Amino acid sequence: MSDALHLQGVTKSYGPTVALSDASFSVKAGTVHALLGENGAGKSTVVKILSGLVRPDGGSISLFGEDVQIAHRGGSSELGIETAFQEIPLINDLTVAENLLLPDLPLRFGFLVKRRAMMERVRALQSELEIADIDPRALVSELDLSQRQKVEIARAISRNPRLLILDEPTAALSRADVEWLGRRIAELKVKHTTIVLVTHRMPEVRDLCSDMSILRNGTHVGSFSVGEISDEQVFRHIMGRSVEVSFPSRSVPKAKTDHPPLIQAEGITAGRKVRDISMSLNPGEIVGVACLQGMGQVDFFNALFGVEQLSAGRLLINGEQAHFGSPANAIEAGLALVPEDRKIQGLALNRSGVENATLPIVEDFSSFGILQAKQEQNAADQVFASVNLHPRALYQTPSEFSGGNQQKIVLAKWLMTQCRSLLVFDPTRGVDIGTKHEIYALLRGFAETGGGVLFHSTEVPELIGLCDRILVIYDGRVVADVPHSEATEEGIGALMMGAFPQSLKGCAA
Repeated sequence: MSDALHLQGVTKSYGPTVALSDASFSVKAGTVHALLGENGAGKSTVVKILSGLVRPDGGSISLFGEDVQIAHRGGSSELGIETAFQEIPLINDLTVAENLLLPDLPLRFGFLVKRRAMMERVRALQSELEIADIDPRALVSELDLSQRQKVEIARAISRNPRLLILDEPTAALSRADVEWLGRRIAELKVKHTTIVLVTHRMPEVRDLCSDMSILRNGTHVGSFSVGEISDEQVFRHIMGRSVEVSFPSRSVPKAKTDHPPLIQAEGITAGRKVRDISMSLNPGEIVGVACLQGMGQVDFFNALFGVEQLSAGRLLINGEQAHFGSPANAIEAGLALVPEDRKIQGLALNRSGVENATLPIVEDFSSFGILQAKQEQNAADQVFASVNLHPRALYQTPSEFSGGNQQKIVLAKWLMTQCRSLLVFDPTRGVDIGTKHEIYALLRGFAETGGGVLFHSTEVPELIGLCDRILVIYDGRVVADVPHSEATEEGIGALMMGAFPQSLKGCAA
């Protein structure tokens, strides 16, 4: 079988930071090939080079047997390469239909969009790619994260690429949408499309891929047939050491009769989907939130953090009724939110790490209106060290870091505020296994010092492994509060899909 893609000694540096020192691997034509490595290993740089977003400093690239130079984004498409990006570079103020067809919108007189022709083409794509559930007239800004990812994937597939790059495609997808992606990949394999799948999830590699290549510290450390290597061996190559898939040890949270719940919601209703939720978060607890996509989890977290206003019920913080008019009120009350989309909602990507870390409390480092920069930097340095961030994060921008390190900056920012309650929304999405373990340990340590963590994840095994109990939300209501000792994947999964006890049937009415 001939090679669709071959990289030989590809290098790329950003100033003193070496992103790739020797990327050399091949992808067989017509196969699904996994590209693996921890955050910062060089995967994203390879994707950007093949997509024409950055140019390598050295090395060579051949595509279907011909040496190529990929000078820009359009040049990548002209060569038959299309990329569905994890960062989802859709245009929020345009419709789904416009995003799907850009830059090839049907035009009249060179500048007027032929709306009827556009909608006919888009409806054909929706039927072909099974995305009829997404309104083509909706603005991208109105879609949830999973829907935006589907549009991004559909956009790339619709261009009939010879080589399709899927960059962490399932990180933002719901369980049903992961199955949707599996069907698209199966169809592309029949057409002999070559696919490079960048992922952290080994089950996907086993299910979808025939071969894999592994990068570590910008260097290719091995390529393997999927069937010839175990998960443990893969993790050892990725990390440079053996990694046990485990969670921090759990000490049973002690009931603190002298301290009220950090957060107590009593029948709160908010946003479009939260209806009559009651729950509590106590000191020393990690409480999971399990639900399918679109069941109200976003509105729930936003309501607790003052982004959404309560239309019914009441919220108590440390036993006292709270009225949050904005997130600033929630921060003052000791709450912090690690949001769903760290790049858009959690970080100022083009500001320094120090500025991001101190943003919620920058006034604490001011004297008579003058910022005390040295004091600010020292504080950021200490909190970055506590989350195992390299000191260069102080002066570099988050846009220069991997997804895992970006998430650490978000966590560091909130630790800087000395918050008591952490609301974390799918914090390990798109994060490698080593960084996942660091985040698990950080959250467990936070709880053991008397904090509370409300933890939503799309991965049920993660909820069971980390949490002391799990709240299951269905149709905007809490339908079960499951202690760790009783939690199973099957049981939680059934509750998430509405198969809750008869006594709770009315909750979904």
